[in-house]
Amino acid sequence: MQRIQSLSSPQLRRLKRLHRVESGQREFLIEGTHLLTEALTVHWPLSSLYYTEKWASENREFAKRVQDTVENYLVEPHWLKQAVTTQNPDGVVAIGKLEPKDHSRALDELSSDRSHWSLALATDGIQDPGNAGTLLRSLVGLGGNRLYLSPDSVSPVHPKFLRSTAGQWFRCPPAVAGIKELSVHARSMGAKVIVADMHGQSIGDLDLKQPTLLVLGAEGRGVNPKIKDMADHVCSIPMAAGVESLNVAIVGTILLYEARRQRGDM
Repeated sequence: MQRIQSLSSPQLRRLKRLHRVESGQREFLIEGTHLLTEALTVHWPLSSLYYTEKWASENREFAKRVQDTVENYLVEPHWLKQAVTTQNPDGVVAIGKLEPKDHSRALDELSSDRSHWSLALATDGIQDPGNAGTLLRSLVGLGGNRLYLSPDSVSPVHPKFLRSTAGQWFRCPPAVAGIKELSVHARSMGAKVIVADMHGQSIGDLDLKQPTLLVLGAEGRGVNPKIKDMADHVCSIPMAAGVESLNVAIVGTILLYEARRQRGDM
């Protein structure tokens, strides 16, 4: 364990650099005890761990779960607060590594396992990290297989995206894929492509018992018309008169629930 002596130390500057997610980035922030617990539960690889003295004294069991190769740094609380993205950090942050070779579900992989296409979800240009994180959380909670993010959607390692998944990110890491390529591949795996749109068929009139890829677009813009033209079906959620739309994370959650309900899983 090394003690950081200055806010301008290279180690804290490294944390700050990860606030701004860049294309091809191979490291990302894991902020807070809960996210760290989830990462350790699935043995996600870490490169470094930063914590306050108080956190270390209250969480001694974590030391046994962190690999010896992980760099450990002791940080003053006020310095740690300035180096992370959370407003009130609980005393710990780690840097995670993206190592696809160590994971069956790499972030740039389109699975060729048909069992992974029973119920998948894709975002077309959804940039809000909170909405994307809620979609991933709902996907895991409702028994879906995977979330795919289009290249113009939020980064899969955006700090707020990870936090909003409540740790489910580590159990079901999202992948990045172009929606057109994804749709073609999903069909080759036997899945139907269904786009959500306020002018589509009612979800109650669609058969969601078969393998399905659900595609959601950003609020306001919706799914690209070219993608809608490629879809097997365009669906909508019936709403009360005068209500134009729902939050995209709510739409995705309702569609996932309806698919599970039709399959007799709920």
